[in-house]
Amino acid sequence: MTKDILDPGTNGPGAYGSEQLPNQNALQGASRRRLRLPVGVALGLVFSIMMIVICGIIISYMAISDRRIAGRLLDESATATLKVNRAVIDRFFAEQEVALRAVALDAADAPLATDGEISGDYQSLFPPKTELFVRSAGPIERHLTAEEIRSAFVRSAETGAAALELSYPLLPGNELVARYPLSVFDGLLAQMRWEGRQQPFLLQGRDRVISISGWGPSGQDAGSNAPLPLLAGLSEHPLHRIWEDQPAAHVMGGNVNGRVFPAGRGMYTAIFDEIDEGPAAGWTLGTLYQAKDFGAALDQTRIVLYAAVIALAVGALLSFLVGRMLGRPLTRLAEASARIRGLDFDGIEQLPSSRLKELDNVNIAFNGTVGALNAFARYVPRQLVKRLIEQGMADPRQIETRDMTVVFTDIAGFTTMASRLSAEETAGFLTDYFELVSGAVSAEHGTIDKYIGDGVMAFWGAPVDQPNHRELAVAFVRELARRLEEQDDERIRVRVGIHTGKVVVGNIGSASRVNYTVIGDAVNVAARLQEYGKSVDPDARIIALASDETMAGVSPGNWAEPVGRISLRGRETETSVFRIA
Repeated sequence: MTKDILDPGTNGPGAYGSEQLPNQNALQGASRRRLRLPVGVALGLVFSIMMIVICGIIISYMAISDRRIAGRLLDESATATLKVNRAVIDRFFAEQEVALRAVALDAADAPLATDGEISGDYQSLFPPKTELFVRSAGPIERHLTAEEIRSAFVRSAETGAAALELSYPLLPGNELVARYPLSVFDGLLAQMRWEGRQQPFLLQGRDRVISISGWGPSGQDAGSNAPLPLLAGLSEHPLHRIWEDQPAAHVMGGNVNGRVFPAGRGMYTAIFDEIDEGPAAGWTLGTLYQAKDFGAALDQTRIVLYAAVIALAVGALLSFLVGRMLGRPLTRLAEASARIRGLDFDGIEQLPSSRLKELDNVNIAFNGTVGALNAFARYVPRQLVKRLIEQGMADPRQIETRDMTVVFTDIAGFTTMASRLSAEETAGFLTDYFELVSGAVSAEHGTIDKYIGDGVMAFWGAPVDQPNHRELAVAFVRELARRLEEQDDERIRVRVGIHTGKVVVGNIGSASRVNYTVIGDAVNVAARLQEYGKSVDPDARIIALASDETMAGVSPGNWAEPVGRISLRGRETETSVFRIA
């Protein structure tokens, strides 16, 4: 019957030889159909292109990005500088407004004389040398207005020096006036100069000079009656050429107002902000640099470093992507190989073709190998081989003695039934039966030793150590009975014999072929118990007889009916037998 099931003409290695094991002609045909590149050539092309791309990026970066990066950095630095400088001016006028309002509030309780200076504690609220007085035709009443502070530059009648007047209206015709010398603004510009290369400046509009940091009043001639000197008159200072149209002069780009212009023997950069609100409305606040100092932050070495880092990152990314591309087929091959080691042929997917010649050849050969192994696995107990590998028992000389439980099953009346069936019907019937028995054995962690005609030999206790091998074998009988109840084929009637004892287990056979099997008297007893079942209940759907050696290690909860002490063929002593199904 075994020959009917495992027919080499249909399922043997010959059926796979021409379809799944590629020959040289097949490989050459595949190569002609699709371009295959050797790994060395592919890697050479990839890395060559990668180097060209990276070097191109570096060269392009150095050629076209210098001005863009410089402009962005300078723009951010200039914006920050102007914001800080503007904050100094805004804070000054905010403090002076608070001081003027404080004096005005005090005046409501203690009226001040008009047309004269205000002295005393009020002076401490204002910068040194500030003149504080009231201009009014009559006494000050206890009333304040919400009008804004007005500012104007005036020339002192006594000294002729320019000054800034802030006037705070109290009543129509009455106003509180604070007159600040221009030295106050020299002090403000000093606060804005935190680097020696900076030279802050203040202009009224674009043509009158309020103050230039580090530039004294000497030589500043206002001319006529104007309180502030003209910027164009400062011929000794490079700032006087800021607004002139010159061939080398140009407006700075970006988000900040600025101009680059030549003056004297050098180039200068001026950044500025035109104030449009508050007492300083109409003023121009700026900072002057020598052009070479303004660009000093743009360290060329740092730019080269940035370019190299970017190029390196790009190269690393490309290398990573290429490595993944090349490694992905090898990863799939390793995963499939691991499944082969676990004898999990059903879970292995066909490896796809590859444009790399060597990888494609390997994939084709591997797919053929999987097909051949899958066919070969039909002839060996796959789970047994897997367990032997896991237990490290692949040595053909490894044999040992163990206490194990052996089971034999057989189909009652099979010979008579097979005589009425064709070969195909017999093979189909046996296949269904073997699936039934092997499923129950696997469910209870047993090992099928062999198929003997219409019988099955299985055992528990090896290759994995199973201290409860008796109970597992009895549980197999219960599971087989349950599965038989679910079967519609009433022709399947099974006899089962179970016995426990010392057996020799291991790889037994010749050097060219071995079987992992068990031999010993326990095997014969199990077979005789199966045969004896037809004497106990020949018409039963399933009858299972177990020896007392087996039942001695089974928990009392398992049902068992004593059959008695019987003499088995080939044994001199009687054996106590129990029916468990």
